[in-house]
Amino acid sequence: MFARYGKRTPSIVPFAEVVRMLSASGSRLVTRSHSGSRSRSLGFTLIELMMVVAILGILAVVAIPKYISYVYKAKTSEAVGFLSEIKAHQESYRADFGQYCNVSTDFTSANWYPSNNPSNVPQTWDPASAMGLRWAQLGAQPPGNRVLFSYVTVAGFPGTTPTGTLGYTGADFWFVSKAFGDLDNDNVNVTFESYSHGQGLYIDNAAGWE
Repeated sequence: MFARYGKRTPSIVPFAEVVRMLSASGSRLVTRSHSGSRSRSLGFTLIELMMVVAILGILAVVAIPKYISYVYKAKTSEAVGFLSEIKAHQESYRADFGQYCNVSTDFTSANWYPSNNPSNVPQTWDPASAMGLRWAQLGAQPPGNRVLFSYVTVAGFPGTTPTGTLGYTGADFWFVSKAFGDLDNDNVNVTFESYSHGQGLYIDNAAGWE
């Protein structure tokens, strides 16, 4: 005699539930069209996600520092522009008075204007202050009265030469203008210089925006 066994009815899981379960577990599900060919895949494998994260990390490491450096370099246009304006005013002053205007007296930090502690926060250029009035005598004033750099311009007579500056023989009137800045706020200044005997601008210390 053979024992009779009842038929087992298989449980049916909805297709949408299968997709949800596989997606939640990070598995790949491949569906087929009615013809049996592969049509599309749903979800990403862990390796694919790791590769995407790695690529984004590499892009961040390379691109973000370059972008920040570009922003800092763009901000140095203030110093370049105002030093060029100072030079033009100094030459105009000499044409009128026969000598350059000694606005700052010397290069010590006490004579930097607007302050001896430039940072990445704009400073106010006050034309009514004592030093602001000295700059007004030269006729030089930055646009907008807000600056990231601090400035000096020192002038002298024949028979003298500026301290620490090469190329002067003492045979003529002279001036030296400088712009000091700390755009990345690391307490290290970048220094731009302009001379009466030269047409270009020079970087004395290429820091402060690296």
